[in-house]
Amino acid sequence: MSSPANESVDIGPVEIRLPPDPALSRVLRLAASGMASMGGFTVDQIEDIKVTVSEVLLALIEQGGGAFIEVRFTIAEGSFEVLGRTKVDAFDAGHPDLELCRTVLTETADSHGIDHVDQHAHIWATVGRASPG
Repeated sequence: MSSPANESVDIGPVEIRLPPDPALSRVLRLAASGMASMGGFTVDQIEDIKVTVSEVLLALIEQGGGAFIEVRFTIAEGSFEVLGRTKVDAFDAGHPDLELCRTVLTETADSHGIDHVDQHAHIWATVGRASPG
């Protein structure tokens, strides 16, 4: 199912809980690309979404304390939103080890953020749909 480029389709949220295993990035990429395709995103945007989703997961695995990773996808108002989080006792959102994550998200997402909320590391990103035309 796809929608015309000028029609906004809201989908989700879809929530997935994964053990901290980098190999499971494929599961998230597949779920995200299927959802983005249903939401009318272009092939190039879907590639950006897949890279964004993988980066969020991998950064949370690297920075997390071995807890499960929770990821939520939502398509709302023409944007694909991903929020990943994992439980951590201490988390420095400005840590230099997160620089690669920030660099990748700057290239693939329209907006993103990394923070620590309620004893969880949070990484979020939004990829918008291009204007029709």
